Amino acid sequence: MKLKTLIVDDEALARKSLQRLTEKSELLDLVSVAESAEEALDIIENQEIDLVFLDIEMPGLSGLELLDRIPYMPHVIITTSNKEYAYDAFEYDVSDFLAKPISQPRFITAVDKVVNEEQKLKDIAGSSMANELYVKVDGKYIRLPYSKILYFENVGDYVKVITDGLGVHVIYGALKVIAEKLQYPRFLKVHRSYIVNLDKVKDIEDNTLVIDKKVIPISRAHKPVLLKTINIL
Repeated sequence: MKLKTLIVDDEALARKSLQRLTEKSELLDLVSVAESAEEALDIIENQEIDLVFLDIEMPGLSGLELLDRIPYMPHVIITTSNKEYAYDAFEYDVSDFLAKPISQPRFITAVDKVVNEEQKLKDIAGSSMANELYVKVDGKYIRLPYSKILYFENVGDYVKVITDGLGVHVIYGALKVIAEKLQYPRFLKVHRSYIVNLDKVKDIEDNTLVIDKKVIPISRAHKPVLLKTINIL
């Protein structure tokens, strides 16, 4: 997967040089080139960017001022002819600092560093997805270990997450979308409106199953799949 990349620099020659280097890289996908921080801010606010090559000294809004205003923090590689900005740049936890003119070997080193950072983040996210999910409630994210989730129930445009001791939480969206994000193999869809945690099933009878006193329907289409997942003597 290539990193969606944005170049921000008011100097035409610098933009062209970075564009050539970026287009030669098999790791980067150049999404856009901006001549000002204001233009870059509009781009970042309206699409997902993974990596920004960012000049600091620009008319109007500076590169560092742009970092104060963006709604999320992508990977950032500072590109500038003024090395005095290095300390300030790293205060923003940027990935690297490239002094102009930028050589191809130095460019490649910086990009490799970003790719390694991105892979570490994906490894951490993968570990989290295998064990838990977070739901947003009143402006904060609540952690729900898979072991505490009893079942998901579709209700109109919402999905209720029923837990063991951690309350009932409501997520806006479709059950199908949520099912695609669940990594825990013991979650199974048994009905168009229900995904259950097989570890929480008390009993199965005809076309229903019971979890924590809740009788949940099993559709004819899903029952054969359910029976294949349980150990029947």
